[in-house]
Amino acid sequence: MFGLGILKGTVIGLAGGLIIGLTLRETCKLINSNKKNSYNSADNYNNPDDKEEK
Repeated sequence: MFGLGILKGTVIGLAGGLIIGLTLRETCKLINSNKKNSYNSADNYNNPDDKEEK
């Protein structure tokens, strides 16, 4: 029974680590895409060639 407890604990720990790792990876992707979008909008805002003339 002791060996079964060790195996169950290992499986649960690995599964939890996998879920946490995937969540962190997706969060980092979202943060990086938001940074790229904000840089692009800032570049467009500061670029006088892209502004419409009225």
